[in-house]
Amino acid sequence: MLGLAFAYKSFNPGDYEVFPRCPFLQLTGLTCPGCGSQRAIHHLLNIDISSAFRQNQLMVLSIPYLILGATFEFSKSKTLKFLTWRKRLFGPLATRIVLAIVLVFWIGRNIATSLSETL
Repeated sequence: MLGLAFAYKSFNPGDYEVFPRCPFLQLTGLTCPGCGSQRAIHHLLNIDISSAFRQNQLMVLSIPYLILGATFEFSKSKTLKFLTWRKRLFGPLATRIVLAIVLVFWIGRNIATSLSETL
C-alpha cells in the first residue's frame, strides 16, 4: 500500500502508460464517474486540491464520507447511537442516495463536456 501511494505521489498517471486506462472511456469516448480519479489522487498526495478537484470533483468531495465509513467499519463501539448513525449514513436509503448522486454526476459531467466541446 505504501509503495502504491509512493507511485501515485511520484508519477502523474496521465503522463505514464503503466497506469490503467478507463475501459468505459476507451470503448465509448464518454467518461465514467471514476475517470480522473488516479490523477486526482496524484494531485491530492502532492497537496494540490484544486487540480485534484478539476480531475474528479465527486472523488474529492467523497473523501470525508469514505473516511467516516472507514471509521464506522473499524470502530469497536456498538452503542445504540453509533448503530443508528451507521444505519442512517450507510444503510439502504443512504446507498440509494449515493447511487443517485453517482448517476447524476456521471450524466452531468458528460453533458457538460459535450456542451463545452460544441461551444
